[in-house]
Amino acid sequence: MATLSIIMPAYNEERRLERSLRSAVEFAASSGMDTEVVVVDDGSSDRTVEIVEELQGEYPVIHLMRHGSNQGKGMAVRTGVLASEAEFALFSDVDEAVPIREAGKLLDGAIAQEADVAIGTRYHPGSLITKRQPWPRIAVSRGGNLLIRALLLPGLRDTQCGFKLFRTSTMRPVLRRVTTSGFGFDLEVLAIARAWGRKIIEVAVTWAHGEGSTLRLGSATWTVFRDLIKTTWRLRTGKYGQAPEEGGVTADWG
Repeated sequence: MATLSIIMPAYNEERRLERSLRSAVEFAASSGMDTEVVVVDDGSSDRTVEIVEELQGEYPVIHLMRHGSNQGKGMAVRTGVLASEAEFALFSDVDEAVPIREAGKLLDGAIAQEADVAIGTRYHPGSLITKRQPWPRIAVSRGGNLLIRALLLPGLRDTQCGFKLFRTSTMRPVLRRVTTSGFGFDLEVLAIARAWGRKIIEVAVTWAHGEGSTLRLGSATWTVFRDLIKTTWRLRTGKYGQAPEEGGVTADWG
């Protein structure tokens, strides 16, 4: 039977975290798998850590990892996945744009198709959008996806959806090679994975625009664009090298 770590990166999420954690715990209890829920606090200055610690007394499956300072969503996900001893690690945004119950679809797809990465995809023909984003976000998202596909990841509909499943045994070397700490993390992980022959699948999910995000559209868009150019350059100039033998890669932060 598969084992699963649910990784939830969190930065100043006191308003939304408790609801998300309770949903994750409920899924863990009903999944029939050995499942843990790991919150990676990325240097929060609000009550994020206190909320996790309070819920740990109620739910032993919840674990907490902490960064002493804010290092970015990508680094938080990387920290959680590399620490996981489960067969699969799912990272899920706290906003629950994709309900945690959709993890079953990604697991089923990854197991059936022997995939290394399963992406929950908003733009799959079978996906269900129950609440659309405001039109400026739709425009930026669609335009960004077109650019990402043109430059770096042709064929992938939705690289930035915050709901991805990794097969830890094959993806740990990829995660160790990642240099991006922020929102461009997703596309760099996928680019290295594809370059190293990891199998990536996309899975239709239910998705709804999440309210209460602290994300600033302009700054996030610029950050992802910058990381897209950087990752494309690194890939085309061979900076990521070849896929390592099992267990043998050292992180390159250059």
